[in-house]
Amino acid sequence: MRPYQWLVVAMCLLVNTADGFDFFVMGFVLPHLPADFAGGAVKGLLVSAGLVGIGLGALFVAPLADRFGRRTLLIAGLTVDVVGMVASALAPTAGVLLAARVLTGVGVGVLSATYIVLATEFSSARRHNLVVGIIGVGFPLGSTLAGAVGLAVTVDGGDWRALFWAGAALSLAVLVASVVLVPESLEFLAARRDPRSRERARRLARRLRLDAPPEPGPAATAPDRAPRGGLPALLAPPLRAVTLLLWLGYFGLLAAFYFVSTWTPQLVTLAGGDAARGALTGTVLSVGGVLGSLLFGIIGLRVGATRVAWIALAVAALGVVVFSLTVSSPAAVWVGGILGLAVFVTVAAFTALAPPRYPVHLRASGYGAMLGVGRVGGIVAPVLAGAALAVVSPAAMYLASALPLLLAFVAALALARRTTTPATARRRAARH
Repeated sequence: MRPYQWLVVAMCLLVNTADGFDFFVMGFVLPHLPADFAGGAVKGLLVSAGLVGIGLGALFVAPLADRFGRRTLLIAGLTVDVVGMVASALAPTAGVLLAARVLTGVGVGVLSATYIVLATEFSSARRHNLVVGIIGVGFPLGSTLAGAVGLAVTVDGGDWRALFWAGAALSLAVLVASVVLVPESLEFLAARRDPRSRERARRLARRLRLDAPPEPGPAATAPDRAPRGGLPALLAPPLRAVTLLLWLGYFGLLAAFYFVSTWTPQLVTLAGGDAARGALTGTVLSVGGVLGSLLFGIIGLRVGATRVAWIALAVAALGVVVFSLTVSSPAAVWVGGILGLAVFVTVAAFTALAPPRYPVHLRASGYGAMLGVGRVGGIVAPVLAGAALAVVSPAAMYLASALPLLLAFVAALALARRTTTPATARRRAARH
């Protein structure tokens, strides 16, 4: 890969970091919201509001990247992020904060679908999994930064609104850098038929030291047809099995992932009576996520993403059971790190295995649909946790989260047996 390609990967990493901060900051704000501002059930809604926005952004806005370009939607998503974080910081009531978190979620959803597609289209086939692993570090890194800011603010007796202001500043800085440094996807430009796009593709190809831009494959059609295809195109017979299995697996994975990621500081605090331990456990879990993404990138150089997914899901299911047994003890801090490692390996694996299974003109739509449907699981789990907080113990909540992980495990096994990547299909055709 050329240095310019690595620059695009680095920018996508920064975007993902800002994304992670803006979403996970809510988990670190929850323990410090005044009781008269938001109770237990309202806190669950505040967490899920972001997930609703992510689902809307990924399902209905991100597919526009197949029509208007990856760069355009990346900049739009960052702009929405900044506005949402500023609105969160200024929110006078829980209702306004709820609306601001939905808006922030829309921005996060658009970005989540866009930067992965952009980065993978700039990466080589050999380093595809490594690139996904590197970029995947950004989301837990953003959560870790949110936790660090949260610890600093609460230790000094600061206002919880400072966390949102910090997120707004981070997103604004990344927005400015993206406007200056991030180009349009070469594959996207090459797949378009208009002269202006073809000329932009030729200029970008020269910058990447390529003789010519890639020619669109037989599956590529004009990107402006993608939105009219939409979900029917993803559910047509050639893609139906892959699409449904990705949806099922990601639904189960994100149900457990967002429950563990957003509620851990609060639940560990309740179980052990120590707010500092709760914040530390949430931070260590995020650090485990950083290492998990890097671990996937390294393993992915030699092992396929689908195989990594089902193995890591088995480890994650076992890890969440162990965590349920240690949630009230100091050991929860370290078990949380291992759990974060396994869960983020799986998230990175699904992120890597999904986009290559769709043609260029449906890539953002297909990946965005997986994210959007997966967020339904992420929405349901935090809401149920908030509603059950008064009658179910933290240990029982974590034990129940093993069930969606097992659902995702079954889907990943089915994907391993029933789907192939385009590269694998070409190798099989060559043998025959």
